[in-house]
Parts: sequence; C-alpha cells; structure tokens
Amino acid sequence: MDFREFQKRLEKLNRNMPQALERILYQLGEELMNHVIEELGSQDLIDTGTLWNSFSQGDPNNVWEFDADRNSLTLEVGSNLTYAEYLNEGYTIDKPYFVPGYWNGVGKFIYDREAKGGFMVRPRSFIGRKYFDIALKDFQGGMQALLEKLLLAELERMVR
Repeated sequence: MDFREFQKRLEKLNRNMPQALERILYQLGEELMNHVIEELGSQDLIDTGTLWNSFSQGDPNNVWEFDADRNSLTLEVGSNLTYAEYLNEGYTIDKPYFVPGYWNGVGKFIYDREAKGGFMVRPRSFIGRKYFDIALKDFQGGMQALLEKLLLAELERMVR
C-alpha cells in the first residue's frame, strides 16, 4: 500500500468514525439489556412479559436515548416501568388497599379491574432484588473485552 492509499483509508476512517462509535454504543446497550433480562430470569422475577419486554429496544416502556455532542457519545438504557424500579430498589406498602381480581386455581392471582372479588394488601416492606445492579456489575466485568472486540471489528470493516 502506498502513502496515497493509506491517506485515503485514514480519511475514510475519520468520516465513518462517528457512525461506527454509534453502532458500538448500540451494541453495548443491547448487551447490557441482555444481561438484565438474563438476571431477571435467573432470579425468577418474570410473571408476565411486561417487565422483560421493557428492557428490549423498541418496546414502549424501554428507555433508549442516544445523545452525541462534540466531545462524547452517551446511550442511556433501561425501563420506564415504575414496577422495574420497585423490584430493583425495594418498596414499602404503607396503607392497606384492595386489589380486584381472582385466583386461577393453580395459585396464581389474575388482576381484573372488573372482578367482584380480590384481596386486601397489607402494609409491609419488600427488599429490592438489585437485578439491574447485578446485571450492570456483571456486564462491566466483560465490557472492556467486548468494547475492544467491537471496535476492532468496526475498524476492520472501515479500512477494507
């Protein structure tokens, strides 16, 4: 390769770098969400798909905000569900309240706003399961290697 070819490749690399970094961030975001979903599953915290889906890009309850400015790229990922935060951080029920619904016969309660029956929720506290924190810590442990792999793949793709 002569100097002109090398210079052309460097110019191409410079032009394509912002898009490559955005792709890398998106892949890192997807990987973190996969870790969160795996942790939810390993703690057996999923009773419906609502929570699980809220950690999937494209779901209406998912947080997926990309921001690029002159000096940095940021991708914020997570869930908009209040339930997701309560499950991670824990919560306290201060006053009793009635939940309408019925039992399906195999020990599972089905919420039904129109049901005549239901049950009273007593005041109590629930310990946070820290599923997001655990997933993030696990993800951070392998993030450097993944970042290097993704960056190398992007660089190889761009200089061809």
